[in-house]
Order: sequence, then C-alpha cells, then structure tokens
Amino acid sequence: MTRMLSILATAGIAAGALYGVDGRPSPVAPTPVNTAADIQYTSTASADVAAAAATAKTQSPVSNVKGKAFNRIVQIYLETTAYENAIADANCKALIKQGILLSNLYGVAAPSQPNYVAPASGDYFGTNSDSFLLVDRNVSTIVDLLEDKGISWGDYNEGLPYTGFEGFEYSNPVEGDYARKHNLLVRFDSVTLNPDRLAKLKNLTLFYDDVKKKRLPQWAFVTPNLYNNGHDTNISVSCNWTRTFVEPLLRNPGFDDGNTLVYVTWQANGQYPTARNHVAGILLGSAVPRSLAGTVDDAYYNHYSELSSVEANWGLHTLGRWDVGANVWRLVGRRTGDAVRAWSARVAGDSFANYYWNQSYGGVFSSASNTSHLYVAPNLGILGGYCRTVLPAIARLWYGSTLPGYYRDIIEVPDALHPPKGYGVPIGLEPAEPITTPIRVYPV
Repeated sequence: MTRMLSILATAGIAAGALYGVDGRPSPVAPTPVNTAADIQYTSTASADVAAAAATAKTQSPVSNVKGKAFNRIVQIYLETTAYENAIADANCKALIKQGILLSNLYGVAAPSQPNYVAPASGDYFGTNSDSFLLVDRNVSTIVDLLEDKGISWGDYNEGLPYTGFEGFEYSNPVEGDYARKHNLLVRFDSVTLNPDRLAKLKNLTLFYDDVKKKRLPQWAFVTPNLYNNGHDTNISVSCNWTRTFVEPLLRNPGFDDGNTLVYVTWQANGQYPTARNHVAGILLGSAVPRSLAGTVDDAYYNHYSELSSVEANWGLHTLGRWDVGANVWRLVGRRTGDAVRAWSARVAGDSFANYYWNQSYGGVFSSASNTSHLYVAPNLGILGGYCRTVLPAIARLWYGSTLPGYYRDIIEVPDALHPPKGYGVPIGLEPAEPITTPIRVYPV
C-alpha cells in the first residue's frame, strides 16, 4: 500500500480523490446505447461522403524527439498469413534480407479485430468478432503516451474516403476497399471524440503527401486496403505491395532521417482455431545496423511488444496493461537496457507450446454469455522495464476503481485456453458473426 501511494503521489494524485465520468470514482461498465454525438462520420452515400470530405479537418503535426534506438517508426499490418508462408514469399524474403526476422512472434487472438485493438491499448477486451466496436473513452491508447512526450503520430488507411471517416466499411473505386476493423485507432472513443485526434486518422495518399512536405510524424501506422493487405487476395499480393511501398521509402531522404525503423507484420495466421497464432515480423530501415541485416531474433514477442518497444525507445509511461510486461525487441533493448525474458511455465501454468492465442478470452466485446462483460482496470502500481510507470493521467482517471484487474508484469499473456479468472469462454470453431452497427458492449 505504501508503494502504491508513493507511485500515485509521484503522478500527482491525492489519495482519496475521486476521478472518472460524472463524478464516479472509476469507469463503469459501458452501455450499448449509441448517440449521434458519439459517432458522426459513417455514411457511405456519395453526397454525404463528398460533403464530409469537403469539410474534414486534417492535421499533420511534426516533432523531433530523439529516441534511444530510432527516431521514427512506421508500422505496417498485413492480413492472416501463417509464418511459414510469409517467410517463403520472394518479395518478403527480400525484405527479410535487409533487416531482422522476428521468428517467434505471435498474434494475441482471433479473428482480425482483436489483433488491432491490442497493439493500440494493451488488451483486446474480449473481442472475438469484427463488429463495429466503440471502446469506452476511459480506455487510453498509445496516442495518450505519445502526446504526453510531445511525439507526433498519424494513422494512415488506404481506401479511407476522407480524414476521420468512422464507418464500418467503404468501397473505394479508386483506391480499393477499406474496412474499419483494420483501422488501428478508429474504434477508441478517446481518439475519435477528440477532433484534433480524429484529424490524424488519414488516407494513405496523405502519407505520401506528408513525406513530400517533410511532415511525416515520428510514429505512424499504415494499413493497406483489403486487396493489398492480402485479406481479399493472398501472400503474393501483400508481399509485393509491401516491398513496393517500403523499398522506395528507404531510399527517400524525406522519409528516412538516418534513424528510422519500419516494422512489418501480419495480424494473425488465419489458421483459426487449429494452429498456434504464429506470424512473422520484420524490422528494417536505417535504425537496423548493417551488421544485423539478414539476422533472426528468436525471442518470444507478441503484438504488445510494439507498445513496450515504443515505450522503451522514447522513455514513455505505460498503459498499465499487457504492454508493461511484453518483451521489448532486442534491437531496442540493446539501447535501453531492457532484457528479453524467457517463457516461464511456472508463471504461465503451462508450457509455451500449449498456448495458442488463436481464440479470444472473455470481456466487454465477447459474444459469449457466460463470461464477465466488465472492463478491466489497469494496474496502477505495475512497473515496466527500468521503472516505467503508468501514465499519470491514467492513474488519475482509474484511481479507486472497483472493476476487476488481472494485469501483471509478465510476458506470459493469457489466451482462451488459459483465460484470466472470470473471463473464460467456450472454445468455438468459428469467430462470432460481426455486428455492423455500433456497439459499446456485446449484446448477449
């Protein structure tokens, strides 16, 4: 208790203070009710799209915060490809030769959407479908951590009809089809209810524009359209697109400042639910020393490792969730002092080989009726590598919460076969059918 009060005091929090919405001491279970004020930019009618595009606010702020291992990171997510198929493709092989192959990387759940919720917020909150989710505004994301340190960011989505579009999908006759489920940040109210943040959810064409005008942010997330990311096609198409996209950028001085990292990965392996969710990851760019080109890092990583690696690189606070314990990429850890940890069967309660991460445990957005549908409170007393503390704003918001908690400083994150207590679910053979209208909690 003394240690907790000390941490809270450091964060500027007085014991006994009340925080949260409407004077409540903590966030509460969400309501499935949606209002027009919550989500506005969803219509796909041509006239509505044209009108919204004409007035959409777009921002491209810049910053220059030096990192310990890289000054800029661009993350590219591709779709549903097994590890062995990804590393066998000729174009992806060419990229691997230029960087570091992460050979022991795993998605965190299935189907697609939880693997986008997780690297943004440090958990996937039971998501087991590609439904139209609205994550409560009290759930913080990587955006909060970056802005706290003055680091610019942008979320680029190919096929997005205009900046800030929040719809479920969009058939773009020029740029290819877009799906909300693959947009990293659009499902979070903490992002979309803030006009300045919504203005940074942009079309991929603006990525090239930002490169040309030398205003590319230091943290960028890139999502190709459904054709180019392999969702509607195959690994040959997605690897060809990725190589064609990445290699010219690495030769472009407007993109690469001499210390830029590009991270390419696949959100899941598409072998639900029979095989472990083993995917490939590639680190390349000028932040990778030439001596490491063509090498393999066989440490255990998952999609939370992006969060922990970015946090370590810039000395950010944490979200107090599964980001805290996730292994930091060795490339980054060699500069920050974060050591890779080995899997502990004692901590996990089972061997590494028996964890699959190809189905989702329960939570707010689980279709299972016999599991908790409460949000989980971040662990405010948890410390990341080199004593990285929870973001003070998160600590203020969640102090005194009576909601459940299960986050620990461990790499052994749960799966549906080894769920957190109270969040077990029946093991199904197929993901839940998506709900295409906005929901704040899965209706069960």
